[in-house]
Amino acid sequence: MSASAQRFPSLTMSDNPQSASSGSLSDQALAWFARMHADDVSDEERRQFEIWYHADPRHAEAYDKALKLWDLLQLPAERVQQRLQTDAAKTKTEPSPAGTTSWMQEVGQGLEQLPRGQGDGRLQPSSGGRNLQRVALSCLGLLLLVAGWRLPEQWQNWRSDYHTAAGQQLSVELADGSRLTLNTDTALTVRYSESWRQIELLRGEAYFEVAPNKQRPFVVDGGQATARAVGTAYSVRKQADELRVVVSEGTVEVGADKAKALVHAAEQAEYRQGRLQAVAKLDNDDALAWRRSQTVFHRQPLTQVLEEVNRYRRGRIVAVNPQLAERVVNGVFNNSDPDAVLAALITTLQAKALRMPGDLVLLY
Repeated sequence: MSASAQRFPSLTMSDNPQSASSGSLSDQALAWFARMHADDVSDEERRQFEIWYHADPRHAEAYDKALKLWDLLQLPAERVQQRLQTDAAKTKTEPSPAGTTSWMQEVGQGLEQLPRGQGDGRLQPSSGGRNLQRVALSCLGLLLLVAGWRLPEQWQNWRSDYHTAAGQQLSVELADGSRLTLNTDTALTVRYSESWRQIELLRGEAYFEVAPNKQRPFVVDGGQATARAVGTAYSVRKQADELRVVVSEGTVEVGADKAKALVHAAEQAEYRQGRLQAVAKLDNDDALAWRRSQTVFHRQPLTQVLEEVNRYRRGRIVAVNPQLAERVVNGVFNNSDPDAVLAALITTLQAKALRMPGDLVLLY
C-alpha cells in the first residue's frame, strides 16, 4: 500500500475538555456495575455509587437495565468463557500456532461458508441457518469482549482531569505554562505541588512541552515507569503495562524500579517485558506522526495495524483469519477517517468484512 495512495482529509478535533468528559448514562451504569462487582471495590466507591444511583431516576433506570442485560448475557458469556479456557488448556498441553486462535478461525470458517451479501458487507438473510447460528454465537463472544474492554476506560475517565474519546485530540495549557496534547483515547491526572509537577498517565498517549523550572521537576508517571524532565518536549505512550518515551527536545530521565536511563532528543526508551530496554536512536519522527494526524506503517503485520487503527475509532476491527492477520502492510494514513483506512485495507488485501452491532467489524 503506497503512502501517496492513502491520504485523507485532515483531522479537526475539539479542544473543549467538557466535550470529552460527558459519557452516556448506559456507559456510566455499565462502569458502575463493573466496579460494584469487582473484588477490590472500596467502601468509598460503594458510597459514591449510592449517591450516583439516587441522584437521578434515570441513573437507577440505566443501572437496572445493566442488571437485566447481565442476566440475559450471563449464560452465553459463560459458554464463550468455557470455550476460551478449553482452547487455552489445549494450547498448554499441545503447543500449536493455531491453538490460540482456534475459536477465531471457527468464526472465519463460518463466514466463508455464508452466502455473499450485497453492498457494504452486512450480514444478509440466508438459508444457512446452522452456519449463521455458529457465527452468531462466536460473534456474541466478541461483542462481550468489546463491551468489557470499554468499562475500565469509563472508570479512568471519571478519575482523570482531562481525557479524550476515540479519534479526538485535546490541547491543554497548565498553570505553569507547560502544554499538554492528548492523543486519541487518553486519560490523565494533573497533580502540582510546590516541589514537583506530576502527571499520572492512566492510559493512552500525550505530548508534553514542559516549562523550565529546576526547582519543580516535571514527572509523568505511567505506573510501571516514570519520565522526569525539567524543561523539554517529549511524548509518553502507555499501553497495558508497557511505556514508550520519545524525546524531541532536551533530555528526559526514564526510570523503572532501580533502573534509569537518560534519553536525549531523537531517541526513545521503552519499558516492556517487565524491564527498561536500551535507549534507541530514531531515524525519523514516525513515532510522533500522530501530532500531524498521521500514522505510519513499515512492513507491519495486519494485527499490529488494526491495533493502531482501533485506537482512533469506537468498536473494534478484528482479523479472524490467521493468514490474513499476518499479511504485511505499508502506508501513511490520516487518522481523521479510520473507516476510510479500513476500506483501503479491505481493497488492498482483498479481504471481506462483516459489520456487527457496536461498531465491531470482522475481517476474513
